[in-house]
Amino acid sequence: MNTFAIIPVKKFENGKTRMSAMLSLDERIRLSSLMLAGTLEVLAGTQSLKQVLVVSGDRRAQEIAAQYSAKFLHEEKESGVNSAVAIADDYCIKEGADATVVIPQDLPLLDAVDISMACSLAESEDKCIVICPSSRYDGTNLLLRKPPAAIKTYYDNNSYEAHIKAAKELEIPVKLFFSKKLMSDIDTPEDAKQLARESGTGRTLEFLRAKADKL
Repeated sequence: MNTFAIIPVKKFENGKTRMSAMLSLDERIRLSSLMLAGTLEVLAGTQSLKQVLVVSGDRRAQEIAAQYSAKFLHEEKESGVNSAVAIADDYCIKEGADATVVIPQDLPLLDAVDISMACSLAESEDKCIVICPSSRYDGTNLLLRKPPAAIKTYYDNNSYEAHIKAAKELEIPVKLFFSKKLMSDIDTPEDAKQLARESGTGRTLEFLRAKADKL
């Protein structure tokens, strides 16, 4: 299965605004940089992915993408996750992708094994979505669509339920995938505090631990 990963990335200054009470702008920019690098490092080592795409209007994201041989798609105007994914969808369809998997950059426990397991659920299907929710069951922390245009994306507004509803309305099989690592994201200071206590490794976790006294 020819699967492309899509990582939508806000301009670093615009990321993680809910952390602004605890982290300075420079620290949030640094966190965004570390999260993207960590995500790309994992995806670069995931055998089930044919290509990795970063969609962003931030040239720093482009530089980081280049370090991990990821394809960078420039977003002229930042208009939200759905718009960024749509840019990637057009590219993936033109390049002959069988499936895409949208992964946010703020999953510091991301694991190549989990991604491969999610991809394997779609192998025998002509059409399906594979979805992993956020820990609060409101967001979507992994969305595999086979084919890439199987459904539109509905991020930013209870996307987990919205994606499932969209697939069911089109009679597209839905496969649920639950993984603590994939479900653990960084949205709030409380998320960061919890992740700082995790035993994993990685520069994002190290950053959160170093800032634990501010969180």
